[in-house]
Amino acid sequence: MTIREQHIPDDCLSDFVLDALRIGALDPSRGPEVRRHLLSCRRCRARQQQLDADAEASELPPLPASPLPFRRRLRTITLYTAAVAALIVFVVIGVETQPELIEKSPDTGDYVSTRVKGTARLLFHVRRDERVFEGGPGEVLYPGDTVRFAYSWSQGGTIAVLSRDGAGVLSVYFPATDAMHEITAGHAISLPGAVLLDDTTGAEIFYGVFCTRRVPVERLRQAVAQHPQDPRPPSGCTIDQIRVRKEARD
Repeated sequence: MTIREQHIPDDCLSDFVLDALRIGALDPSRGPEVRRHLLSCRRCRARQQQLDADAEASELPPLPASPLPFRRRLRTITLYTAAVAALIVFVVIGVETQPELIEKSPDTGDYVSTRVKGTARLLFHVRRDERVFEGGPGEVLYPGDTVRFAYSWSQGGTIAVLSRDGAGVLSVYFPATDAMHEITAGHAISLPGAVLLDDTTGAEIFYGVFCTRRVPVERLRQAVAQHPQDPRPPSGCTIDQIRVRKEARD
């Protein structure tokens, strides 16, 4: 499966839905709707043909090991074959967002609320054994689950994904370096790589940090560490939080 960072019209099917249809992993209840759309949409039919042509040579990009010490609780994975890569299927999902930006006023020193243009959303999907499903707030995850992140944002900029696990350990899930990852405007666009969850159980928070400028990832980590329940990102940034829970398997 070829990962493309491109804008797909809201009324079109995502690459991930088309891949799911191709390998038979699409929710059966969505099948008729997706097929009807393909019959009427020349753009989606062309993308489906291109995805079919790319499938044999495709590989999901791995998430490289991070040099930051805060990732010590993470392990990374590489999915080697196109068949396995095609199982990582993303669809459009709704996530509660935090469109307001909290920043310190240079005049009064007080924290004030401002708006960042466009609603930034962090999305994720989970692979558990041979099943792939969309995740959302309140999701119950298990050690060994593979989580892959995506985003929707109406403007371009940069992104980083952090997490605070049940033990209070703050980790940088993405990117692997101290430079935020550049992104373009788009809808349900996947981020490279995936994360294999460790065995720490309890409440966990995923933080999607969206910035209109370059900010060192370490600075973002410090901002979240100081106020994990209500982070105050640097000027020009906004944070979308997703709260999940990790439980031990029976």
